[in-house]
Amino acid sequence: MIKHKIFDSIEAFKRFSKKTKNTIRYGNLDKHINPMFGNADKLKAYNRSSVTGPEPCVCHAPSRSLYFDLHGNATACCFNRVHILGKYPENSIDEIINSEKRKTLQAELCRQNFMYGCQHCHKLIEAGNFDGVEARLYDPLKDQGTNPSEIIFELDNTCNLECTMCHEGFSSSIAKSKGLDKIKTPYDKEFLKQLEKYIPNLKVAKFLGGEPFLINIYYEIWDLIIKINPKCKINLQTNVTVYNKKVESYLKKGNFYIGVSIDSLQKDTFESIRKNANLDLVLENLDKIIDISKKKNNYVNLSVCPMQQNWKELPDLVNFCNKKKIFIYFNTVYTEGFAISQMSEEELLKIKTHLNTSKISGRGIIAKRNIRFFNNLKTQIESWYIEKYNEGLYFKKRHLYSSDKVKEVIIKLTKSNKHTQEIIHKVFNFENRDFLISDEALKNIESLNSEEIITIANTETVDQIRQRIFQFIEIGRFGE
Repeated sequence: MIKHKIFDSIEAFKRFSKKTKNTIRYGNLDKHINPMFGNADKLKAYNRSSVTGPEPCVCHAPSRSLYFDLHGNATACCFNRVHILGKYPENSIDEIINSEKRKTLQAELCRQNFMYGCQHCHKLIEAGNFDGVEARLYDPLKDQGTNPSEIIFELDNTCNLECTMCHEGFSSSIAKSKGLDKIKTPYDKEFLKQLEKYIPNLKVAKFLGGEPFLINIYYEIWDLIIKINPKCKINLQTNVTVYNKKVESYLKKGNFYIGVSIDSLQKDTFESIRKNANLDLVLENLDKIIDISKKKNNYVNLSVCPMQQNWKELPDLVNFCNKKKIFIYFNTVYTEGFAISQMSEEELLKIKTHLNTSKISGRGIIAKRNIRFFNNLKTQIESWYIEKYNEGLYFKKRHLYSSDKVKEVIIKLTKSNKHTQEIIHKVFNFENRDFLISDEALKNIESLNSEEIITIANTETVDQIRQRIFQFIEIGRFGE
């Protein structure tokens, strides 16, 4: 226990030292912010909120982390599945780590360019949900040159559950229920042999699934880590339905930090979401994991998927974690029919009101951290509500305008050019029809540059100009 406290104090001092240096070096962030980001104020606020202080690089995943997916693809993290650094076994682990694509992605993220597959974190930053940003996890990791401090493994999708918001790519049980063959993964003994070289420098190894405790190759990797680098943190995400003597022995001998997936404390709701699971057994196994972890001074966290099906229970889940003295983490769900972001303005207002009026209890560092994460989730939901509210406001302000009315406005703009007026008459040479168009859009038409209209009239066909006008009415943009 004393050793852990000394280690934590040293790590805290290192973070404080780095934060001080970064604050001095990058105190004036305005000079380093990419103006193309969108909401620059949110980006600056995100950078300043980092545990390591402000700095231009919004994410260090490319230089400090490596993620392997089911098909052999290697990327910087599990959320970026677009910018592929290499593929095993076509590329060796050495080749992937030393690839130019890895260097390029890191350079772009130091320019705050999220366009290489990093839109997930971009959206969360713009929404103000800073604690939900995956990039945050890589700030405290040690920079070791080309050697990754963290490797994330998602090597197999063997799973005993058929969670309703999941799909066959992540669950072999769902694939089986759909009559699909199990995914054949490329990872073999050669992969383990190549991996061995990088284990001594690992600070964190993460394991996703499927269900990690049902994936055989994970036990082989854990054996290597426990033998070569026993201090390495082994993080894994489990549905906690599997608990036996083998699992318990690994939890006791390895440096495990466990994330448990629970989305409801109501038996009916939980078992309707986590199909094939039993809530009573899950909670029993959770207590066993908490007991072992606390004896080793390792943390446990509850990973919750906030959804249309369980939003009423989110405050209860926070209070549950505070009582158990475990951390809570909120995922972002995008699946249609489950995502809160897809709900109506009225429904989002109801959720917002419920969360804002719920009582959260608990004291101590863990409770404070959980409340902060809960507040970030509320900020995220608030941003979805505002988005829907503004959409509703826009549609409420739309009125029926005849095509003759729109033509009249454009003709008025080009009254000094008869040729252009003739073209505009041809453009509107169809049966008069009504358009739903906002007052704001009509003002935008009235403020169009007459020279631009004249140029387009002289260079494009009638059909092309008509298409431009229809495009403007639909999306509010006249030019290319």
